[in-house]
Amino acid sequence: MSKLDRVALLFGIILTLIGIVLLMNVAAAYFWPLFLLSLGFLFEFGVLGKGAGRLVPAGILIVIGTVLLVCSIFGYDKMAYLWPSFILAPGFGLLQVYFVNKSRNALKASMVLITLSVIFFVAAFFRIGWARGTFGFLLIVLGVAILIRSTGRKSE
Repeated sequence: MSKLDRVALLFGIILTLIGIVLLMNVAAAYFWPLFLLSLGFLFEFGVLGKGAGRLVPAGILIVIGTVLLVCSIFGYDKMAYLWPSFILAPGFGLLQVYFVNKSRNALKASMVLITLSVIFFVAAFFRIGWARGTFGFLLIVLGVAILIRSTGRKSE
């Protein structure tokens, strides 16, 4: 199957699914997250964009579209627990770039974002008040370590 045939097949499936959703008289609240998901999958499968760089917007749109669809279905009060997804989204896209390009920089960046989102998910889910102080302390330690490392390089 040629690339053009795969693009046409994927685009046809997406249009068909959107048409079914519209015929089922689904509220617009459900439609626009599905539109974001569709755009994300178009990037994911290479219909929109070329190269591994297309995976970053794909990951962002898929994660955010999924979160917004969940909130549309179950209520936006769930955003109190799901907001760390906005940090996870670019991390997911960068992780996909790593799997394609084996870029260590993409892996490092994705691991930082994914780790932060996991910390915030745990804090949001368990309503951990001390997480803010702990995270602030870790940021101070990281900042001081970077400052010490950068001043050590200049004196060499």
